[in-house]
Amino acid sequence: MKIGDPIGRGTRSTVHLCGPGVVAKVPLPTTPDHWIRSEALYTEAVRTAGAPAPTLIDVVEHEGRVVGIYQQIVGPSMWDMIIESPSQAAHHGRELAELHRRIVSLRAPLTVPRQSDRLAGKIRRAAAMTDPEVASALDLLPDGWTATDLCHGDLHPGNVILGVDGPVVIDWFDACRGRAVADIARSSLLIGAGGATAGSVPHLPGATPEMLEDLHGAYIDGMMSALGGAAADLAVWCRIEAAARLAEGLWVDELLAIWRQTDASAVAAR
Repeated sequence: MKIGDPIGRGTRSTVHLCGPGVVAKVPLPTTPDHWIRSEALYTEAVRTAGAPAPTLIDVVEHEGRVVGIYQQIVGPSMWDMIIESPSQAAHHGRELAELHRRIVSLRAPLTVPRQSDRLAGKIRRAAAMTDPEVASALDLLPDGWTATDLCHGDLHPGNVILGVDGPVVIDWFDACRGRAVADIARSSLLIGAGGATAGSVPHLPGATPEMLEDLHGAYIDGMMSALGGAAADLAVWCRIEAAARLAEGLWVDELLAIWRQTDASAVAAR
């Protein structure tokens, strides 16, 4: 197998062309091989469940590393389109909401992890990395968590490719089964909640506060129907997700500020 030059780069891997209509996800040196295997497993599972995910072709070893081989989705990312035409940020925010509503309406396969386990692990790491106070976010997690909504875990415009047959969502490593409201809160943080600055969204290069405000406002408006009665819980889930995201070592001051917001509905998530 010949792997060509990189055509994309993420926080865990680089993407390379390796044949007509085929790409390879090659892990960065800091990325464990089992992450690549897990992402491949989750991607195939959610695609089978009906999610707009790329087709997994194979998982192979190349130069001593595990590499995921996927169908290439030809087209710009949703974020590329926003950068090209910032006045369309709200339009794409509505598109993102429509896509997210479709995803969370699906029943998650049992082969993806539980959202409760993912969040609890991240919160514990965040408390060790930043402030022990963050561990109290564990007290806001629901008891007896059995929700089965399909959650992407990292949905933002940079992870949506606008292919010729419709949008396709990539990077399913953080997929899980849980509550849609928690996944919506995570995306809210990723696209501008809390007055995000360009430096707080490195996954959206070139962002301006105006773009993020338009994108985020349209996205949240579009997700209201999916939230239903859980809309009142969104603020507390944003706090929980902010605490968990601290484990990523990014945007620490801003995330701590969101986590520390006093919210009278802090018991709502339970």
